[in-house]
Amino acid sequence: MTARNWINKLISSTYKVKNVFYVSERDKGDHTNKHVHMLIDTNTGMTYKEIRFGLGNVSVGDYQPIYDKDEVCKYVVKHFGKDVDYDFVFKGKS
Repeated sequence: MTARNWINKLISSTYKVKNVFYVSERDKGDHTNKHVHMLIDTNTGMTYKEIRFGLGNVSVGDYQPIYDKDEVCKYVVKHFGKDVDYDFVFKGKS
């Protein structure tokens, strides 16, 4: 539920975010913890600060524009079929 709460905050905090796809997966080093990958569809570029503020000032480890869509998709879905949570969140829907 935490990932969805972050995304709802992000979508409501700015007009720039249109849609978000997220995957929450277990950490390699500590399987009791999880981390989240997000693919954020925007209508214009966003800064690291805007993303971090929009998520509620949570830790954002790596943030960058996508240049290779195939590779980022492979990376984000690499654990599908295992213990992961994922969803699409569309602006105006939750």
